[in-house]
Amino acid sequence: MSSELIELGQQALAAVATSVARGAPLVKCQLFASRFYEALLHELRESSEAGMAKRTMLIAAAHQCHRTATASITPDGMLGELKRAIDLLQVDTRLRTCCPAAGNPKKRGPDQWPPVILLAIFVKDE
Repeated sequence: MSSELIELGQQALAAVATSVARGAPLVKCQLFASRFYEALLHELRESSEAGMAKRTMLIAAAHQCHRTATASITPDGMLGELKRAIDLLQVDTRLRTCCPAAGNPKKRGPDQWPPVILLAIFVKDE
């Protein structure tokens, strides 16, 4: 994942955390989260030719981020959903760094993992 996307997510998380601490209306917090969500969707559209693992991670992160728009979400719930979306992107980055396929078919990196496994590992169902 791009470091810019992760950084944007971290900025959104910080803005939401600050707004929650100040007692800002939930709608304002959701606006900060929506900027990150839109960036995720843009990255997803741009990655149509990317590997399946990257697209799966982007879809999972967008799904987590989309949950922040729920009308009944609590401020703590919103922070948790944003944090999990960012964690998904960071896990993908760490996996690509530590587990390159490196030409050895027995050492499969995340690009060769089936999408179902990626989602089962990284998406928390509530």
